[in-house]
Amino acid sequence: MWSMLFMTGWLLAAGIMDIRTRRVPVWMLVLGGALAMWAALSRQSGYFEMLKGILPGGLLLLTALATKKAGYGDGIVLAWLGLALGGDRSLLLSGLGLFLTSLCAMVLLALRRVRRDTGLPFLPFLAAAWLLVAGL
Repeated sequence: MWSMLFMTGWLLAAGIMDIRTRRVPVWMLVLGGALAMWAALSRQSGYFEMLKGILPGGLLLLTALATKKAGYGDGIVLAWLGLALGGDRSLLLSGLGLFLTSLCAMVLLALRRVRRDTGLPFLPFLAAAWLLVAGL
């Protein structure tokens, strides 16, 4: 329970940094990894469940490496959150985060506030999805 609350606080802080600077510092990613390991070990899930949880973040990280259209920090944060949640909930988290991002993008495009090639920070939407999926 406490580990999930700390993960939530860390994710909200990372989301604010992503909005303000469009970057997530390395020290914050390391802290998130430590918190995710604590959450995964306190959940006492198996190694296979942990690996399934990391999969969506790993795929986003590979997409970022191949296309340069996503941030590396986004993939790392999604992997840490997936490690804390486990396999099935990790897929739900990533899908919901992408859905919330697309909803916001459609509204901003309809209002002509952004152009088609404008990048949006992903971590605030991931934080909103985390609050829904983790049940906090």
